[in-house]
Amino acid sequence: MTLTITAVTQDEPLNGEDDGNTSPDAKRASAGNEVFLRAERSGRGDGRVYRVAFTASDGKGGTCEGTATVAVPLSRASKAVDSAPPSFDSFGP
Repeated sequence: MTLTITAVTQDEPLNGEDDGNTSPDAKRASAGNEVFLRAERSGRGDGRVYRVAFTASDGKGGTCEGTATVAVPLSRASKAVDSAPPSFDSFGP
C-alpha cells in the first residue's frame, strides 16, 4: 500500500496576528507519506486546525482519497475549533 499526501490546508492565515509571523506552516518530508506541521497558532484565535489530504493505493489498481484533521488547541485546557472557510494553503504561496 502507498499513501501520498496531496495537500494541507488550515483554518488560520499563514501570517496572521499573534502567530509568530512564521511561514509556511507545513513542509513536505522526504517521504511522500509524511509532512511536518507547525504547532504554533494564533494566540487570539480558537486554535489551528490542519486538514491533510491524501491518496492511498493498494498497488493493484485500487485507490481512495481521504482527509485527516490535526488540531492545535489554544491551550491544553481547550479544543481547537475548525473555523474554515476560508481555508489557507499551509505550504504557502
